[in-house]
This record gives sequence, structure tokens and C-alpha cells, in this order.
Amino acid sequence: MFLAWSQQVPEDGPLRKALDIVKRQLGERDCEVYDWSEQQHIRNIGAEIEEQIQLCDLMIIEGSSGRPNLAFEVGFARCADIPVIVLKQEDSDDLPEDFGAPKYLRYPNDASWEANFKRFEADLRRLLDGLQTGVLSPGHRELRRARGEFHRGVQQVLDAHAGDHAHLYLMDGLVRALSGAVREGGQSVITAHSEYYVRMFNALQKNKDVRVKAIADLTEDVEPFWKSSKPDLSTPVGERVFLIDWRLFFEGEAELSRYIDTWRKELQRYKDYKIYVATKDDIDRRARHPFSSESIGLNLLLIESDATFGGYRRSRNGGHQTFVMEHDEHRCENARVFYNAVLEGAVEFECTDDFVTLKRAWLTKHRIGRWDAAWTQQTERRPPVYFDRYDQHARCWIPLYNELISECAAAVAREVLHIRQGTGKPVNLLEIGHGTGSLTARILPWIKHLRAPSEALGDLPPVGHYYAVDRAEQMHDLAREYLGDDVNARVYLLRQIAWQGVRDDLQYDVVFGSLVSHFMLDRNAGPASADSFFAECAKRLRPGGSLVFSDAFGVDEDAGVDAAEAVAQWRDSMIANGLSEEYADGFITGNPDMCNAFSSAELRRAAESQGFVSVGAHSIGTLPLFKVLVFRRPDQEAAAPAT
Repeated sequence: MFLAWSQQVPEDGPLRKALDIVKRQLGERDCEVYDWSEQQHIRNIGAEIEEQIQLCDLMIIEGSSGRPNLAFEVGFARCADIPVIVLKQEDSDDLPEDFGAPKYLRYPNDASWEANFKRFEADLRRLLDGLQTGVLSPGHRELRRARGEFHRGVQQVLDAHAGDHAHLYLMDGLVRALSGAVREGGQSVITAHSEYYVRMFNALQKNKDVRVKAIADLTEDVEPFWKSSKPDLSTPVGERVFLIDWRLFFEGEAELSRYIDTWRKELQRYKDYKIYVATKDDIDRRARHPFSSESIGLNLLLIESDATFGGYRRSRNGGHQTFVMEHDEHRCENARVFYNAVLEGAVEFECTDDFVTLKRAWLTKHRIGRWDAAWTQQTERRPPVYFDRYDQHARCWIPLYNELISECAAAVAREVLHIRQGTGKPVNLLEIGHGTGSLTARILPWIKHLRAPSEALGDLPPVGHYYAVDRAEQMHDLAREYLGDDVNARVYLLRQIAWQGVRDDLQYDVVFGSLVSHFMLDRNAGPASADSFFAECAKRLRPGGSLVFSDAFGVDEDAGVDAAEAVAQWRDSMIANGLSEEYADGFITGNPDMCNAFSSAELRRAAESQGFVSVGAHSIGTLPLFKVLVFRRPDQEAAAPAT
């Protein structure tokens, strides 16, 4: 508080008494008082007054003396938007009207008038109370100080250059950009470059009464500081939901573990702080971000008590991304609904959590990996929960799923190159049971890369037609969404049931599929089932073509373990990767066709009886059940089958 007064008043005693009341009330409010009247020894008076007024939050002037320099002090305060209280002794002269005609706070001109001084004391207290909840509130004070710092920074640039200079124009552009962002939103919206987010967010810690909720969407790169081991954040946040890609639970253990280390440190640094973890798939699809389609990611800052929320969106000119804060009761309610929808699908992170513990909590909450006994072989009849979470279910039941798919795709690529080298013609592909498109998505980039040189030279493409069939319409929808523009441009998705829907008057060079052969083969029916399978393949495969299938197959006699031991190892692998014992047992019980499938040796004998040659049985990981099998149909004109 900047306090200035003069002894040149009609009555000195009442002045001293009034000043004692002022200083006592300021002391009760823990205000630091700079009494200018006690600093008259300073030589550079003008600079000192300017500096101290810039630092103050409130100016209190005793104006009874009518000193000319009072106009300078009050004028400076008015320009800086600093609130001013003018004290006047009763019966003293009024100040000039062009001074601003402030409302004076009068005190008695007789020190013995206790009743009048009590009235003055009460009036001063009410005035200070009103200012403290208004223009002297912490937010007002901090923003005025920040504005003063900004003003001094600009002034330093001006002082540093006596003449014209490029820095002056650069600073002009920055200042105009900032002022334009403020004008764009007015009093209810703050728009800033996203790089300012951390400082804006950290500044909230100055208000101890504000409780912040936040969503940090780690699937977007708009908050890169979370990638760091030492995030530059220090806020009064009460809880935060971290949105991650669900694949981190299955394919990104190292990355998720780094996040876990960061979250653990955050909980240890701050008290009363809760962290939740969710994926975008866990959010109710009906929930809408308050910025809707304008938002970049699902990041959200929510201050419910102040009806304020914020997030990232593109600037209106389509350029850089901006961080926008809005103060609006109705729209904040929408933000609150969205936040609660995200929180509903999240699991709370505990300091003791590691990767497997957190994954197990997430799987259990969303019942991921739970096999419903009502699910039958007819996949198209299964409920939406099966399809919506299929890619996650599959990775729970088959911990080696990604490796299985990748090895199958690699085997298909090898067979394409083998056939292409022998014929020089485009190779046509048929994928059986494309599912959500996971295998297809691994093959298509390779095809594009392989096709580029041929297209540049005007040659025939290495891969001609790529057809993928599946019996479930829901799988078609998921695959179309996943594969995007490649559908119909690079691959044709067909709703067909193998083998009823797959025409036998059309032939392909490579027929392949992953996790589909156990649907098409029935070991309980005996060798006839395997013979029929390869006979149907032969009808649709050109001479010289190949079959590639990855799946769970029974153990061969030389595997060193029996079928029960192999299934037990599979079960243990599910549990070690986060699936509960209940869910693991449920899957094993519900899928006897996978646990009691034909062995690779049995399939090799059946294939040979139909004219095929086995050229590979590649094991996946350490589990003896999972393999990629490759068979070739010899060219009828060849003297001997290729191996």
C-alpha cells in the first residue's frame, strides 16, 4: 500500500489519529505499507515515486493540504488502474474537479470526537472489505502486477534503442498479437498461443481457493512437457485424467512405464491430488467436448467454482494452435458433463501401481478380456461389446497377438515375392476373416512400397487384386474405419462366409488369414475336416500359389510338452500380462477349438494328401501353441515341387 500524507493540515492531532486507524486496519490485513511521507530524504523523488506506485496495489492519500504533487501521484495511479482512497479532514478545501472528483473519506477535525472517529473507522473498514473482494482480490492484484512487468519490459526495449531498430518492430508485432488475442475474447474469453499454456496454468497456484480439474490427452502432442521426466507444472490441481492410447497397455510397456514414473512423482509432490488413467475408447461416445470439432485433442482445464474451462483449438485463421479459456456458466456446465463422462471410464492411479497392476485394474473395470459363455461360433451374432473391444480382447487372450500378426504379414510378403519372381505377373491375394483389419493394415504399407517403383516405370504392379472377406458386418464397419481410404482403393472388403461365399471359379495366388483356421477346422470331426479344408483351398488357389495361416495349433509329438501343459502355459501367460485368473479360465473354457486344434504335423499330412507342400512352420514366442504355417501348391508344369 502506498501511503502519502502531509503535516500541512489545519489540525495535526486528528490527522495522526486517522493515520493510526488506517495503519492498524492495513496491519490487520497483512498489508505492507510504504509511507512516502517518511521517505523525504530520497534524492531522485520522481523515479522513486514512480517505482513504488508501480509496485503497489492500493494508494491512500491524505489530501487535506491540497499539495500540487498530489495530482502527480493520483494521476499516475489512475493511469496504472490502481485503486485510490483519498482521506480528507472535515472542513478542509475540496480538491480541483479536474483531479478526478474522487469520493473522499472524511475524518473529524477534532481528535476528541470519538463517535465520529468510530464512524470513520467503520467506513474505512467497509471500503477496504469491498476493495478486497473486488479490485484488491488476489486475481486483480496479480494481473495488475503482470501488466506492470509487461509494461516495464516494453519500456526497456524502447529505452535500449535511441533510433529506429528492427527490435522495435518485432516487439510491436508481439504486443499487437497479444492485445489482439485479448480483444478477440473480451472479458469472458482468453486466447493465447499454446506455448503460454504452462505459465498460464502455473499462475493458478497463486489462488489457493481455486480447485482445478484437468484432462491431459497424451495421444496428442499439444502438451509435450508430459513427455519429459520433469514436467514443468506446479498447480492447485485437485485431480487430473490422463488419456492414453489403449495400445500402450499391450504394445508400449516402456512408454507407459515412463508415464507411470512421472505420475508417481506427481502424487508424491502434491497432497490431495488424484490421478486417473483412461483411453479414448473408454469415453461414452455420446459425450461431446465443449469445443466440439474445433478442439485439438480432448485436453480440458475445468474450474467449476468459477464457471471457467479451457482447451486447445486451431486459431481462426487456420494457423497455429491456441489455448483458449472461457468464462460461461452454460458452456462450463457442458464442460463439466464431458469431464465427468471421461472420469467415469477412468481408473485411479495409485503410487504403488506398476505397469501390470494398472493394466489389470483397467482391464477389470471395462471387462476387457472377459469371455461371455453365450458367445457362439457365429461371430456376426455376438453383441456390440465383443466387436467394440475386439482388438483389446484379442491381445488379452493372445499376449503374442502383435507378433503373431506381424509374422503372418511377413510370411505373406515372402510368398508374394516368391510367386512374383517365378511368374513376373501381378499377384492376387485373398484374406480369409479380415476382422478389424489388423493384419490387412500391416500388409498394405508393404504393398504400397513395393508398388511405387513399378508405377514410376509404368510396369505391372507386383500385387494385383487384394480381396478380404469376413462373415460379420460389424467387422466390415471396424475395418473400413481402421483402413480408411485404402478400402476399395487398395483392398476390397467382402461380406462372405468361407467357403460358402467365396467363389471357386476365381483363383488367387496367396490365400491367408490369422486366427481363422480354428473356425474352419474341426478336430473332433477327424482328418476329414482337414482334408476338406485343403480341398476347398485348392479350388481357389492357382498352381504355384501359397497358403499362409497363423493361429493356435496343437502341439506336435516332438514338442516336449503335452496338450494340457501347453494350455496351462498359455493361461499363465494371460495372467502374467494382466488378465485375471477368472477371465483367463473363462476364455480357455469357452474356446476348446483353439485349445484342441490340429497340430502342424497333422495339417501337413492332410495338406500333402491334397497336393500341397509344407514349406514352413514358424513358432511365435515361447508358447508351443502359436505358429505361422505356410503351404504351397506346386506348379503343375514343374518337375518337382518348390521348397
